Amino acid sequence: MSLFRLLSLISLSLFSLFFCRAQNDTILSLEIKGLESTRLSFIEDIILVQEGQVLDSVALENDIQRLIHLPSIAHAYYQVFFSYGNQYRVFYYVEENFTLIPGVNIWTVGDRLWYWLGVSEYNLLGRNMLLDVFYQNNGKHSYGVNFKAPYLFGSKFGTSVSFKDLISDEPVYFGDVTALYEYKNRSAELLGFYELNFRNVIQAGGSFFREEYTYLSGGEEVPNKPELLLQNKWLLKLNHEHYNLRQHYQYFSGISNSLNAQAVVTANAEEDPFYIFWNDFKYFERIGMKGNLGARVRLGFSTNNNSPFSPFVVDNHVNVRGVGDRIDRGTGTLLLNVEYRHTFYDNSWGAVQAVGFTDCGSWRTPGGILQDFTQNENIFVHSGAGFRFILKKVYNAIVRIDYGYGLNNERRGLVLGLGQYF
Repeated sequence: MSLFRLLSLISLSLFSLFFCRAQNDTILSLEIKGLESTRLSFIEDIILVQEGQVLDSVALENDIQRLIHLPSIAHAYYQVFFSYGNQYRVFYYVEENFTLIPGVNIWTVGDRLWYWLGVSEYNLLGRNMLLDVFYQNNGKHSYGVNFKAPYLFGSKFGTSVSFKDLISDEPVYFGDVTALYEYKNRSAELLGFYELNFRNVIQAGGSFFREEYTYLSGGEEVPNKPELLLQNKWLLKLNHEHYNLRQHYQYFSGISNSLNAQAVVTANAEEDPFYIFWNDFKYFERIGMKGNLGARVRLGFSTNNNSPFSPFVVDNHVNVRGVGDRIDRGTGTLLLNVEYRHTFYDNSWGAVQAVGFTDCGSWRTPGGILQDFTQNENIFVHSGAGFRFILKKVYNAIVRIDYGYGLNNERRGLVLGLGQYF
């Protein structure tokens, strides 16, 4: 036997021995440390690794990312200790979030004070169920309540139920002319969730809502504009969420994708259903120890009716920072947001990030054509900078301040919000 064949046989034997041993390494015990408000039985229901299974580092890492994705968990990691023979003890360590979050927003319009008050519990009964209640006074009274239990029926099935009664003054665009309408929307919604696997969730359901537009002022030169529009509608929803992000406190890496389809059917009317589709793709990459690059691409289309009530808005808080509040609407949208976040202060309880961003968006006008996306008047390009003030142990406790200015227009402004922009 040649020396080469002898060495190959020895290497193959050693590899086979190691492989067989690795396959026989099993989990003797699994303990979860650090739980206070989250129920142990809930965590045991949703994790995949169990005692008696073969020790698998990929499965352990998937469980950790699954835990970090929960609202009640700020951070998690695992350790493995040899016990005897081929038996190992596994420990999951978690750091919990504070999940009872009050919210207050106060702003002024003219000489009037407007405010929003809310409270959210993201870990109701220790099972990561959400109960969210809010009240808004913008000269009119709005309120809503939402209950969400994504793991109500084990680790695969969940549901959410919500009711909202909203009222506000909204600009409606008739070409270049703007009219002001009072908008009322009262809705009740029921959704179901099904988790295909750790990274893919489907939700489906619908809502019944009543819309009412009442003309207030403006647009006097527009003939035959509606004085009152009142309709009862059904909204059917289907969503597929792919989540393949790794998170370490305020840092993200990986991709996620959200595919959404909706159909709006008007009750007791001979109108065709109105369809809405949009897809959000997000990409994140760690840059060094303190940097994070993020990008979002959104593509959306709806039924191309020539209507002033088109679904895709051009707005500060949704897509282009510094552009203004609901300055236009369209039946199609193409959007790119890119930002770099750099953490310049970080400790165990919080962090501060500086952010530089560029937002680019284009819209198809109601009843328009695809070439509308390339028309200068439908394109908004804004750049700017801002800060993020982050409390690590409070769920989604991020105060966002951005200032955006137009590179191809004269619009600019300060944008305040909670949570990262995307």
